Amino acid sequence: MIFNFACIGVGGYIAPRHLHAIKILKHNLILSYDKSNLVGISNKFFPQSLFFNNFSQFKKKFINLKKKINYTVILTPNHTHFDYIKFALSNGSNVICEKPLVLSEHHLKNIQKLEKKYRRKVHTILQLRTLKEVKKLKIKIDKSMHKYDININYITPRGNFYKKSWKGNPKKSGGILFNIGIHLLDLLCYLFGKYTSCTLDKLTNDRATGRIEFSNAKAKFYLSTNKQDLKNFKRKKVVRDFIINNNKIDLVKNNEQAHNDSYREILNKKNFGLSSVKTAIQLAIDLQK
Repeated sequence: MIFNFACIGVGGYIAPRHLHAIKILKHNLILSYDKSNLVGISNKFFPQSLFFNNFSQFKKKFINLKKKINYTVILTPNHTHFDYIKFALSNGSNVICEKPLVLSEHHLKNIQKLEKKYRRKVHTILQLRTLKEVKKLKIKIDKSMHKYDININYITPRGNFYKKSWKGNPKKSGGILFNIGIHLLDLLCYLFGKYTSCTLDKLTNDRATGRIEFSNAKAKFYLSTNKQDLKNFKRKKVVRDFIINNNKIDLVKNNEQAHNDSYREILNKKNFGLSSVKTAIQLAIDLQK
């Protein structure tokens, strides 16, 4: 079956990965919106797609075409996700939204209600779950009776633009635990299930450290966007250490295909829905309580 897509936030950094996935899987982008008119990303993939940089005009066209739109892709700043999800669901469209889906328990509960009300589904991109090494590890952990120790060092320096943009504003991004950490928190919850306790040792705009316990695992994490934290890692520009019982898991290999694989999971198997993502979101919330 060929699906028709609309996209909100088509000018964003991550948009090309979504458009490539839609294109390579032979679906259609028929309508898109971004507040900036200096974007030509959609032309590269879908030159016939309608584009608006005025949301009122986009909304009017969306409503006119809503019977043809199967999925709305949401790639806007984190704090705007809920309103756009509500808009899409209320107009009969399923949703694919970048992580983090939302930033609050209230919005999580409301999405669940909206799904039931409009009989549509909300999905999110869980790209680390699609990696072959992660899938093998998941099978191994599920069959094992062992206890696991996890150490996460995730240092990805960001420049001044990042700090001045919405991503550097905790009220809009949710802070480093949501903006950077949500990928790793989701991976932990995917591998080990529901957490039993969590402790935040330090939280600033550019650093977060803490501990999370599961029934069969203990995890320590160090997240940073501060370049100074690379001093202890010789000649490295980024650090993505996800170490389980002294074995490092490669989270980079085949990562360029991860969005394609996420779309396959969503469109073919109807995976990566609200039930898949809500534990990690709740973990990010609980760490900050």
